Amino acid sequence: MRTFRHRFGKWQAVICLALILCAALVIARSLKFSSRVDVTLPAVLWEGGEAAAVNTTLHFHGELVKQWGQDDSFSGYLELEDQPFTSEEANRVMLTMAHEGGGLNRGLLEYGKFPAHTLFGELYTDREYERFFLFPLEQVPSKVDGTASYQPDTSVYVAPAASLDEAKSLLESYGLMASHGLPIPDEIPQ
Repeated sequence: MRTFRHRFGKWQAVICLALILCAALVIARSLKFSSRVDVTLPAVLWEGGEAAAVNTTLHFHGELVKQWGQDDSFSGYLELEDQPFTSEEANRVMLTMAHEGGGLNRGLLEYGKFPAHTLFGELYTDREYERFFLFPLEQVPSKVDGTASYQPDTSVYVAPAASLDEAKSLLESYGLMASHGLPIPDEIPQ
């Protein structure tokens, strides 16, 4: 009889530990870590295949929310110096950034008043939100039913970068040149 009680005590302890672990996981999953983001970076707009790039500025500011087991979400503004409409008060950005391979987050960048958002492009950023790669999309009307679809443009915004060589180097280091059909340079500067 004593052996039965001793075994029951061990199983009871294992079950209690399992319940405590499950409760800790549920609590950890429900915690949200919000932070204010205000980053201004030098950026380059490279029209795919061109020998030169246009210097611009990328300003990323708003609230970033990270939650364990969930995609990151961002609410605020992603302003591009050469695109004045991105600074307008009505053009708040709502992003959901899903983790991709290669250490990047990926999301679709939309501007406009809710609910009529206009898709601008596909945004990639590193997990620390220090490097940005924005691939604009262009709207193409359908000849069949009059609706529109989006296809990749031939340009990309890269930040932080002050020159085309820096932009190409960052794109190549994350494998984004080949995956987006950009011309791969013969030699990447170090």
